[in-house]
Amino acid sequence: MATARDATPARGVPHPGPSTRRSEDDVVHPAIGSALLNSTVLSTDEVAGDESVDYWRHVISDAFVPLDAVAQAPAFHGEVRIDRLGALLVSKVDAEPHRVRRTRPMIARSERGYYKLGLQLTGSCLLVQDGQEALLSPGDFALYDTDRPYTLAFPEATTMAVFMFPRERLRLTGGGERHVLARRIARDDDTGSLLAPLFLRLLGRLGGTAPGATLPLSDAVLDLLSALLSERFEARPEVPHAALVARAKAFVDEHLGDPALCPDAVAAALHVSTRYLQKLFAEEGEGVASWIRTRRLEQCRRDLALPGTLAKPVSAVGAAWGLPDAAHFSRAFKAAYGLSPREFRARALAGT
Repeated sequence: MATARDATPARGVPHPGPSTRRSEDDVVHPAIGSALLNSTVLSTDEVAGDESVDYWRHVISDAFVPLDAVAQAPAFHGEVRIDRLGALLVSKVDAEPHRVRRTRPMIARSERGYYKLGLQLTGSCLLVQDGQEALLSPGDFALYDTDRPYTLAFPEATTMAVFMFPRERLRLTGGGERHVLARRIARDDDTGSLLAPLFLRLLGRLGGTAPGATLPLSDAVLDLLSALLSERFEARPEVPHAALVARAKAFVDEHLGDPALCPDAVAAALHVSTRYLQKLFAEEGEGVASWIRTRRLEQCRRDLALPGTLAKPVSAVGAAWGLPDAAHFSRAFKAAYGLSPREFRARALAGT
């Protein structure tokens, strides 16, 4: 495997030497929402043994969120490969026994709004968050929130795939989070048997010559994760409105191409008042109109990354998803992703 000397440097990862030490406040998060970037591999082989834990702490803090790391031995070996696919950060971590934790002070200084999904590949891991414990064996995975304290303990040499993405991609209510965060999802249960092979397939396709072709797969996997996790908690009595919200979102997805789609139209289709529908969505932190706009832009982003749509004008992509005003579409897309639709398409397809 390549080392940090051979790979493209990760944004915000400075390869600190023996005399380089930084506080947690100095950590710069990589541009997760940026266009597709090359793979990066970082290893403690780059520094002396007595500096390995300190280096590892910097590496994982820059790659993910600020974290503390403690190893069982002073000479520690760890290696992480980092790939970015739009809003999804994919990493493969190989490391000797150690423990990482994210504390309340760290969160207060750098709240990020991300979920992480850890898929155990070899070894074992104990995840603790919000009083819940999930002991992961190979093939198991669990979801956790970067804005809540957590601990990951690796008692033996381990390999874990970590998928990090904006919290809103899963569309979980507060009630739903309580039921899915830090919960072991076994490789052989209904959810695990469907999702684990897809995450492994996504991991296996990274580093190829056509990164743009992998972006639709990453979006599809996150959509399926959202649907399956929602299914796990929607029937619980403490969240009686979850099914209604899910129906509303399904209606939105089915009618994204209709420029007339609006909160009033969604409420009418579900036979509830617009005010009540807005209240349910507000509990999840996003209004109905904002949700419609977000889903439209996500679909546009997905289409723009597909080589097969290259002959289709950018404005036609927007119009196909209910955004017929080309100027408005361009402004909204750039506000969401930092690039105009045309710029995003050019960068996403550059490797195809």
